[in-house]
Amino acid sequence: MTSHHAVAFVGQNANGILSWLTDTLAERAKLLDITLTKIDLLENNWPAKLNAVLSKGQPLFCFGYQGFGMGLELDSGNLWSSLKVPFISLMGDAPFYSPQLHSTVGPGFFHVYASEDFQNVYHEFMRGQNFSVVYKGFYPPNPYAEQILWQDRDLEIVYVKTGVDPRQLLRGWDIFPARLRAAVEDAAKSALSGQTKTIAQLVAHACRDHNIDFGARTTLFLRMCTEVDKYVRAVRAERMLHEVMRHGGHIFGDWPHIEKTNTRARFHGTVSAEKLHEIYGRSKMLVNVSPCTLKYVHERVVAAFLSKCFSISDGTAFMTQELAAYPNFRSVDIDSPELSDQLDGRIGEVRYLASNAGLELSNMLDESKRRAEYEFGVDQFLNEIINLVSIYRLEQESSFWSHTR
Repeated sequence: MTSHHAVAFVGQNANGILSWLTDTLAERAKLLDITLTKIDLLENNWPAKLNAVLSKGQPLFCFGYQGFGMGLELDSGNLWSSLKVPFISLMGDAPFYSPQLHSTVGPGFFHVYASEDFQNVYHEFMRGQNFSVVYKGFYPPNPYAEQILWQDRDLEIVYVKTGVDPRQLLRGWDIFPARLRAAVEDAAKSALSGQTKTIAQLVAHACRDHNIDFGARTTLFLRMCTEVDKYVRAVRAERMLHEVMRHGGHIFGDWPHIEKTNTRARFHGTVSAEKLHEIYGRSKMLVNVSPCTLKYVHERVVAAFLSKCFSISDGTAFMTQELAAYPNFRSVDIDSPELSDQLDGRIGEVRYLASNAGLELSNMLDESKRRAEYEFGVDQFLNEIINLVSIYRLEQESSFWSHTR
């Protein structure tokens, strides 16, 4: 097999998870005889490190999260366009959060969106020009999954989430003039009454109701989408937090605005990404709240399967269909006034199953783990990257069919 080298960029992110995931990707890439060098854009010496890598010859590809590194410029233009190196970026959040990271355009740029919702924003609302696909992403296997039997684990209910005070976000909306403020409020209300459209679609609908049309000037529209999305996420996360507190669960993450006295719940504070594997390996049930998406399987749900524990998450029709083969997945309607009863029921189902299933429970968790390792594995994602590199090469060889000059 021919040896190749490639470059992976990381930038600022919460609890170091993107850097950690990139390290996992680099380790598995060695099996394909690809040396993947990580460039951390937060390190002062990253230009020198990048130059050293490029001095070895043309990379097979570049990889990054959220578009980090894609827009590097030379005097002659974009670095990767000049070198004719394909750049594949896994976009794990809605483009309206950091539109500039989605704005670099060129024949070698590929956006891999973790949700069809995000791809929709890029092409429909931002008029994105790059090639894009939807792929569910990857998550590393958990080395702690086999160390403690499920029934012997000491963390029954675990919630990993950092909270934002939704009331503080509402105060920030005072900056919007009345007409825009009304549209933002209507979109948020629609989302929290049972989301059936994407956040961008809800904001667009609310703008039409208020006779607002931004034309090609999407800056304020994208900002409105961000504000609605942040608020809806914060409200839903806090709703689930109170349910977990009611059950005396373990909360990992920072919640400075929450009163923590007189509760059976335990707040452990923020932990780094590499510590999560160990926590999940001690857990029986991982409670999750997903981003404001209709078509997405969040990484914490996958982490539960890989850790041989149950996932209790807000659900959508898409998740129900995609995860039908995982019997340790349980969903609740996060926007329902009956959320408390639903969560009580899901926790009760798990406890009943655990007390009656015996060996059947162990086999079920084993099978879910094996399935998740295949469906959401690192190797599968690496194959997707190599496929996109092949698409780029094919496009370069197909110049006869180009109708532009």
